[in-house]
Amino acid sequence: MLVLKLKKVFPFLLLSFPVVIDIINGYLRGTDGTGESLIGILYRGMIILFSAIYLFRTKYSNYIKILILSSIALLIYHILIGAYSNGVFMTLIKIMNFYFVLSIILKSRYFSDRETVVKAAVLYGVLAAIVLIYCFITGAGYAAYTENTFGTKGFFVAMNDVGLTILLLNILACYSFQKTGDVFYFIALIIMSIGSCFVGSIACYLGTAFILLFFALSILLVKFEDYKSSYKVKLITLLLVLVVFNYALVKVISVIQEDSYLSKKYENIGAIFLEASGRGYLIDASVKTITNFNIFDWCFGKGNLYLIENQHHLCLGDPKSAEVDPLDLIGQFGLFFSIPILLFPIKRLIASIRSFIKWHNVLDYWCIIAFLCFIGHAFYGGHAYTSPLVLSYLAVFIYVLDNRNVNKYI
Repeated sequence: MLVLKLKKVFPFLLLSFPVVIDIINGYLRGTDGTGESLIGILYRGMIILFSAIYLFRTKYSNYIKILILSSIALLIYHILIGAYSNGVFMTLIKIMNFYFVLSIILKSRYFSDRETVVKAAVLYGVLAAIVLIYCFITGAGYAAYTENTFGTKGFFVAMNDVGLTILLLNILACYSFQKTGDVFYFIALIIMSIGSCFVGSIACYLGTAFILLFFALSILLVKFEDYKSSYKVKLITLLLVLVVFNYALVKVISVIQEDSYLSKKYENIGAIFLEASGRGYLIDASVKTITNFNIFDWCFGKGNLYLIENQHHLCLGDPKSAEVDPLDLIGQFGLFFSIPILLFPIKRLIASIRSFIKWHNVLDYWCIIAFLCFIGHAFYGGHAYTSPLVLSYLAVFIYVLDNRNVNKYI
């Protein structure tokens, strides 16, 4: 009886409760995120301790051992060259959070009910979206980007992380609704689609449109072996696509035109994937820094020295990263550590594509969308491979894939 109760409680503690942690953390740190709060560090520390029981009991154990040994070697190397900082250590911990969470949900008996695990994950996205909607309507919380601009940060500090997390969980809700028919997931995807748009970022606009487009295509055009929509559902979906697309397109364009910050930021549509990301100057600084690397820098990175050199090229007061994951990972940790980290989601994407071509199933379809969204955000907006929040929910997709033949929830 106790184990049964814990199977219901633990998934929500690990995957839903973080929204409370993030809100408290954002409130304590303030609008600019420069304040200090230990609550997030303490929570992640508890996850690390709990994961120690399962860390070397999954099929990824050898891979994890290599990454841990590589991390230790990197830290020693950075200490020797004088590039070590607490930031380097914390970034490594954040990256490894994916494997901490994945080990727990794959091996702990309290996570054996896959439907409960998925609902617990989706609930984070729903609650985060509700907070954003509430803050946008009431004016509570923090403004997005700057004051008097469209959007809200709610009480979250790491807004890019929360935005990408909601997008991933929206994808999970789309899959779960089609697979189970549970109305909870349909309500969840509506709430998350609305909430993500109130972030006011181009990544969330495009990401939400991308997800809803493929949701519509999955109903109207794609032929699955394990899902088939009725003609009535197809007709309703087609009408909704026409109405919502027309309204949303006009509304987004109107918001960008009327908002001085957004209109200036997105005026050059042809450069939307560079200048519109707001990171063009950061990318330039990073490229200039990396082109000066010697062979050891390419292999093992430069840690904090990479950021200091970026600062030199930017002429800013504080060290600044490119906020583009491949550049930041290679710059700080080198190719030997970064390439395996960068390739893992890409390998799972390729595997899902191959599986979908062979089996035409709903799970692989939505996992392809999820991995594309994750990888695209890593290159376009960063905060994917290095976000413990995002990585926790990417782990849920791996969990579902690795348990695809368990029970009826395929």
